[in-house]
Amino acid sequence: MQRGYIKRVLAHCFDPDNRWLSLPCAAAALMVLLVLFKSHEGIAYNYSNECRIYKLGYTIDEARAMASVLNDQQVDSLVARQEHDTIATAVINARYFIPANFDRYLAYHKKDTAERPVGDIISLVNIGADGYDSPSPCDTSKGYLMLVNGRHYLDENYTPDSLAMFSKSYCYEEQRALPVVVDAFMAMQQACKEQTAAQLMVNSAHRSFQQQISMHKRSAKGYAAHAGYSEHQTGLAIDVTSREHPMRWPFDKSEECAWMHAHCHEYGFILRYPKRQSLIFGFAYEPWHLRYVGKEVARRIHDEDITFDEYYAYYIKPHAQAQGR
Repeated sequence: MQRGYIKRVLAHCFDPDNRWLSLPCAAAALMVLLVLFKSHEGIAYNYSNECRIYKLGYTIDEARAMASVLNDQQVDSLVARQEHDTIATAVINARYFIPANFDRYLAYHKKDTAERPVGDIISLVNIGADGYDSPSPCDTSKGYLMLVNGRHYLDENYTPDSLAMFSKSYCYEEQRALPVVVDAFMAMQQACKEQTAAQLMVNSAHRSFQQQISMHKRSAKGYAAHAGYSEHQTGLAIDVTSREHPMRWPFDKSEECAWMHAHCHEYGFILRYPKRQSLIFGFAYEPWHLRYVGKEVARRIHDEDITFDEYYAYYIKPHAQAQGR
């Protein structure tokens, strides 16, 4: 009911020239109008998303919170299932919740036999590890924040614009990477040497598409990506050991490796495949594999204790940007 209509009725009731309506009649008319107005509001609320969610068994506060972040289609899907999902409210309150992924969170939870905590479900779905997303081309316009993994690939003809050589004193054989990566490594290497007396070495850096084919053929399963799916092709990734511990797994137990893990973000690097990622996403832990993302992003990934995949999904992808993140 339009409020303008109510105002016109009241004006008519209290019009001194209107001889047909007395003051008591006007008061009665006002009461009727108020009842009709409230009735209209009640009917409208019964069809609101908040009420529809509430009728599924959620509390009024839970229903209100969910209605504030879900669109009509998502609410329709939730209502159609006619069930009270135990993680729905936990999902929308999770730190890295992306509204567009709501249905996928619930679907993954329903089929998850490992009974993962909500935070892990959020991470798996956000990065596309729930099997929903098909492999897609890497968005190289993101520069040193481009994402290359098992679901984002580089064209076989992709080559970095420019590559710089590492000093022969700090690599086992000729290695190249983007100039910013070489400079950052040298600064990190110097700091590590001053604090641990060990000398970090570059075991592997840029690899072309063809070189990655050869690497994949001769590497143990899980430790070398298929050609096109390796960060090494970007010129942003380096595999690091040390002169004192040239073999990869002994290096993992060394003082200099622990120092590198603790301080690499200060130079713009992240540990690309940490143990947490191995446990959640099923990717092999690689204590030697660093990826350059710049100091600001590296610091944030370190402080929030997330992987680059999670950072990219929440802060970089177009739908995240559209939501003001």
